[in-house]
Amino acid sequence: MTRAPAPLTAHAVTVAGYPGVEVRPERRTPLPPILWLHGVTNVPAYATPFLLEFAAMGFPALALARRGRLGVPPRDPRSITFDDYLADCLRVFDATGGEAVVLGHSQGGLLALKLAELRRPPAVVLLAPLPPRGILAAAPRLQTLPASLSSLGAILAGARFQPTLRQSSALFLNNVPRHLRLDVYRQGVPDSGRSLRAAYVPGVPVDPGRVLGPLLCVSGGLDRAIPAAAVSRVARRYGGSWLNFQDCGHEFLHEPQGPRVAREIGSWIEAQVQDRDSS
Repeated sequence: MTRAPAPLTAHAVTVAGYPGVEVRPERRTPLPPILWLHGVTNVPAYATPFLLEFAAMGFPALALARRGRLGVPPRDPRSITFDDYLADCLRVFDATGGEAVVLGHSQGGLLALKLAELRRPPAVVLLAPLPPRGILAAAPRLQTLPASLSSLGAILAGARFQPTLRQSSALFLNNVPRHLRLDVYRQGVPDSGRSLRAAYVPGVPVDPGRVLGPLLCVSGGLDRAIPAAAVSRVARRYGGSWLNFQDCGHEFLHEPQGPRVAREIGSWIEAQVQDRDSS
């Protein structure tokens, strides 16, 4: 009788001094690792649903913390800047030997785009990315205006940033099933409003002429935080492909369509790897 393979699980890992989680495929494959750059208030374990999907396709996949999380100083996140977070991401990417595909979500998407300007990853995926300078997200809708204004105040003041459950439900978790929202919300940690402020005033510049590798920009049609139209403009400016999921919001990982999104991203990455190897 053939024994069923053991289910894939996430394991704790530390890379370049940054703790996180890693999921490895059942068997070694020639596919490159996928490095997940998390969004604002997130921790590495938040990415586990996507890491499991990637590993099932044969990709080693890992997500690592930035400073201000999981014991990485400082304890108070208010002093952390966007450049600090970028330095963390560059250290982690360099520690992978520069071979990892970089996938960034939300604020992590802007960090991934900036990393692609400074390094040459084999491919980059931006999942609902915070736009760079020169590309504006749409004005908030009426139902999200109170949450948007409250969040913007903390960002512009450089204060500790951690939306309430009500605010998060209005802006980020609107497409997460209601019975899961509290559990998803509780995975968050306080973050740096100062690190987000650079994205709004004056915006983070990224030179399109220096983003040279394969790029995929992914949006959700129900995303209230980063509208699909803004993501499509990022794809056009930086010569990338645009993939829009009309039935998804901002928090793809914990939404019903999350596994399908992860598999389509994995298929795109595999195609880029095959094109590179055949050229």
